[in-house]
Amino acid sequence: MILPDKFASVYKATTEITIDQCAVNSKIQPTHLLNILQAVAGKHSALGGMSYFDMQKHHQAWVLSSMRIEMDNLPQWHEEIAVETWIETLTGIKSIRDFEVFLNNDKIIGVNSLWVVLNTLKRRPEAIVLPHDHLQKFPDRKPTTHSFGKIDLNQPTDLVGEHTVVYSDLDALNHVNNAKYVEWCLDCLPIDILLDGTITAIDLNFLKEVNLGEKVSIHSAFVEKEVYFYLKLNEIVCFAMKLTLNKNAS
Repeated sequence: MILPDKFASVYKATTEITIDQCAVNSKIQPTHLLNILQAVAGKHSALGGMSYFDMQKHHQAWVLSSMRIEMDNLPQWHEEIAVETWIETLTGIKSIRDFEVFLNNDKIIGVNSLWVVLNTLKRRPEAIVLPHDHLQKFPDRKPTTHSFGKIDLNQPTDLVGEHTVVYSDLDALNHVNNAKYVEWCLDCLPIDILLDGTITAIDLNFLKEVNLGEKVSIHSAFVEKEVYFYLKLNEIVCFAMKLTLNKNAS
């Protein structure tokens, strides 16, 4: 495999936060942060010979399964951030990819994520076909205090919203984009939680594909300093999110 000269197993990209990515407090919205992380991961994969188009030659694609985001701060409009990403492990159908986000050389965000190889014809996970021995793995470099994990799906919740999937919710894999699930849930939160830096960590579990025209129900529960969200399709949880709030949250 011939790789570009600028390929490195630890990839770093910089980007300026733009007004369309920000909330009314001028700080980046978590959904746009997720989009940036996905874009950086995609660029790194492409440089390493494992782009979406490389994968599609074998009817394969990476899909996000779980993620944990720990945040000390969120960047705001006009600020430039640096994002570093690397592969912690890659074997069979799964890969753990990590991220760190820096502002003025200070780390403000750490991210630990699990990705799964999906056969885009069969819509089932399968072992990756492309070679990856050329990619250095970093199993001992951890970006977060706690790793991603399974979210408790048994919290008693209230129905707080519904959403029918429309064209703008879809991505290149013809299913709902990861950030859209998060967006639908956050739109059901009290605005003060979104604007005052109360959220310190976000855990995400993507459990089942949702497609055009399908209607999901949004369920939520506040449990001490945690907020749970479940998206259900025909009463089956297809997405779960847990927000951790800081100790001063009311």
